[in-house]
Amino acid sequence: MRKIGSRSFLIFILTMAFFAGLAYHTVNLVFHAAEWVAEPMSTFVPESGSLDYAGKVIDRNGVVLAQSVGGKRIYNEDEDVRRACLHVVGDDSVNIGTALQTVWRSQMTKYEFNGSFIFGTGLPEALKNKEDITSYGVDYTLTIDSRLQKAALEALGVNRGAMFFYNYQTGEIVCMVSTPSYDPMNVPEDIETNPDYSGAYINRAVSSAYPPGSTFKLVTANASLNEISGIEKSVFDCQGTEEIDGEKTVSCFGKKAHGKQTMKEALANSCNIYFAKCAKALGKERMTAYAEKMGFNSNVEFDGVISADSVYDVTDASDYELAWSGVGQHTILETPVNMAMRSAAIANGGTPVMPYYIESVDGAAKNKTTLASPMMNRETADKLYEMMDYTAAVSYGKDYLCSYLDVCAKTGTAEVSDDGTAHAWLTGFCKDAECPLAFAVIIEYGNSAQAVAIPAASHVLYKAAEIYKFQ
Repeated sequence: MRKIGSRSFLIFILTMAFFAGLAYHTVNLVFHAAEWVAEPMSTFVPESGSLDYAGKVIDRNGVVLAQSVGGKRIYNEDEDVRRACLHVVGDDSVNIGTALQTVWRSQMTKYEFNGSFIFGTGLPEALKNKEDITSYGVDYTLTIDSRLQKAALEALGVNRGAMFFYNYQTGEIVCMVSTPSYDPMNVPEDIETNPDYSGAYINRAVSSAYPPGSTFKLVTANASLNEISGIEKSVFDCQGTEEIDGEKTVSCFGKKAHGKQTMKEALANSCNIYFAKCAKALGKERMTAYAEKMGFNSNVEFDGVISADSVYDVTDASDYELAWSGVGQHTILETPVNMAMRSAAIANGGTPVMPYYIESVDGAAKNKTTLASPMMNRETADKLYEMMDYTAAVSYGKDYLCSYLDVCAKTGTAEVSDDGTAHAWLTGFCKDAECPLAFAVIIEYGNSAQAVAIPAASHVLYKAAEIYKFQ
């Protein structure tokens, strides 16, 4: 018997490999045709990646926010709802990078191939026939409440800013609104050039970070309660201004002297000098460690959305700058979502739940309640809980926040220019079992938190009370 030559053997192996590969891909095509036609490179799906056949986007109460009808994407019939939900739902484009219809675009439509699989008789023609492909939408049900969304849009009015409200027990985001906004059914022709729409593609609740101002005093208070012995009961005398190591002067708003006060009173008075001196006493390393435990120098991720980083960096800070960092100034930046999670941690005994906004996909639950990393111990959280409760009562007035809900809160007025122009913040939580919401509100260049941030939040809180407490 003549031996098979090495060349002939190699040809034999290559031939077998070719037919094995051909068989594998043929079988794979038969059993995975639906996935194959849905691939972005497939030319057999009309306008692959579009929303022409995408499923519905539905709020927590069954209100349809977006759907495809006759190959066209349409949105809720109420223009205010459309504008309020824009940064959550998105529009036909992918310009709003954190919106559902951008992040989950490719998963919102499924395709089914119904053509022939008989090799040589029907396969090539079938694959060229788009009528053999059936498309159907995948429905997304959200935790968002379009009624709260609309209330938040009304409250923000012509201001630029954001509101973020979520259930601190479950993690459900019920309200996430950003302005400026626009109507996804009638996108302005001058959106790229009109300064009124500058930043309209940005969801400020998650993608923008701002100086937190006096809301950061909660971070400094947490660090001080853990690291400075006896500070909770000690008394500090505020004279309105104070030099830091003879370098520069730290002052309270309007250089007002608060007199003798405990930490609880200093938080209610929003005493800059008290918390500036705490930060200086703690030093850079301890301040950084506690800030990072409370979400700084990191981001928040949920449902495919990645927030901007909240930043606390005092590496090169002088003592004077370190002191101001304890008040939420210097180079400190924070996102509304992280600020809301900090209030949630205080309400929850030190550990926040992770936020989410997708309830289910085609009826199948997408999320469950998940604890985030602890931000503080329970003992400290309980003390801050009491302090925020006291601050809301004596500094703002519980009825001014919402007479129907028991709200704990802290304002922040974060200066952003030498002329005193400031962003207005409010963060807090509701003690009511029927309405366990933690929140953060930012109004850019609002100047006075009590004048603009509290009324804006109050408008949403009253709507929340109407929906969750009295219905």
